[in-house]
Amino acid sequence: MNPPTIVFVRALKGALSFAETIQDHRQRRAWERLVSYIESSDSPSDFDKAAAFAERYAQALVDGEQIEISTERDLLIISIVDEWRRHFIRSNISSK
Repeated sequence: MNPPTIVFVRALKGALSFAETIQDHRQRRAWERLVSYIESSDSPSDFDKAAAFAERYAQALVDGEQIEISTERDLLIISIVDEWRRHFIRSNISSK
């Protein structure tokens, strides 16, 4: 894993905050798994699919009233994923 990817992983994992309850621990692990799916993507379509799952998961937590509505958090997630996608595409183009 290259250094920029590590930064994206950390930033995305930290975009959602969870309390110290059993339910929140499960939600945190689910969120971290979704981020790891993005991280392990090996094609742009796989990356987009994994990112969409993560974004929908965050929205489901809001819809289920598990986390508060936050435009700032949503924009943070979107901006991290978009920047990561650009980096991912550039990295794949330069490695060919």
